Amino acid sequence: MVGADALEFGGHTACVEVRAGDSLMLFDAGSGIIPAGKALLEEGITEINLLFSHVHYDHIIGLPYFLPAFWNKAKLRIWAGHMQDGSTPEQLVDGIFRPPYFPITKEYMRADVEYRQFTPGDVLEPSPGVRLVTGSLTHPNGAVGYRVECKGATFCYLTDFEHDGGAGDAEIVRLARNADLAMLDATYTPEEYPRYVKFGHSTWRDCGALCAKAGVREWGMFHHMHMRADIDQQAIEDAARKEYPNAFAVRQGQHFHLAARTENAGT
Repeated sequence: MVGADALEFGGHTACVEVRAGDSLMLFDAGSGIIPAGKALLEEGITEINLLFSHVHYDHIIGLPYFLPAFWNKAKLRIWAGHMQDGSTPEQLVDGIFRPPYFPITKEYMRADVEYRQFTPGDVLEPSPGVRLVTGSLTHPNGAVGYRVECKGATFCYLTDFEHDGGAGDAEIVRLARNADLAMLDATYTPEEYPRYVKFGHSTWRDCGALCAKAGVREWGMFHHMHMRADIDQQAIEDAARKEYPNAFAVRQGQHFHLAARTENAGT
């Protein structure tokens, strides 16, 4: 939702920036990547890793308007590994920049673009000292969850999954084990969920249970239902915090700092 009644939690679709070691990573290219790109240009950032969880419209809609992609001094690495038909990251970007849905092709990007394909379960190293653990999530057409480890601190990006009581939940717990901070898909309330079974999204109650099992220190409800106003999202946060005091609803533009530690919890 975009408007005066959704200014606190925000109306942009998914894009989360993470800075770890020498890496700048953007997770997903929803509409939030548009202001992110402008800010990165103003800062003079030249090396960017863009990692897709998957390529449903709400997670890619901002890429054609991502200014660093059209800057000849930028180096852009685009990572993807969720496609069950084996499509490459370059093929996915081809599909985003395709007339008649968009007037230009990806060849108009002036950045030095590099495509990196992986398989869920792989451990990636976007830069020395940064460990990026991946895993497959339960979502229509596939999705990838990410665990970022650097200097003993751990952040998890786990959006667009549906709790399943089985292997999918076990993968969430594996990725989130002892994380300092995790963002999880809590699109629906527990009362709403029965109407949306198999849509590929979860609830705050199920996310809370998974985080408790994984030993997550603090976790944020992410991927808010698009029609919610701030007052509705605040009520959901209040309800969730009664059961899980370490929970909060993620707000647009929110910043976090995870302090380095000598120990690393591992996966």
